[in-house]
Amino acid sequence: MRTTILIAVAAVATVGCAGTASTDVVPTGGGNYMVTSHGPVEASGPGPKAKAFDDARMYCEKSGKRFEPIRVMETGPGGDGKTSTVELHFRCASTATPQ
Repeated sequence: MRTTILIAVAAVATVGCAGTASTDVVPTGGGNYMVTSHGPVEASGPGPKAKAFDDARMYCEKSGKRFEPIRVMETGPGGDGKTSTVELHFRCASTATPQ
């Protein structure tokens, strides 16, 4: 019984680590923000970079603003099936057209 429980817990933990996950959007000052995403880079689907950009874009759109990337940093081996971490710095700009 105890072995079955340990195997079940290990399986759930492994499945939980398989997908791409992002942190919450964090203000970094001066109207700028950061989001970090971590997960496998897959040729058939969005990886951590796409997830970070999607999360940042949705964050800005919720307040009626336009997403503007400032800097993106990628760490890890990357490549198909390998894990990578992306740190995206961005700002949410007004959608009004400058005069």
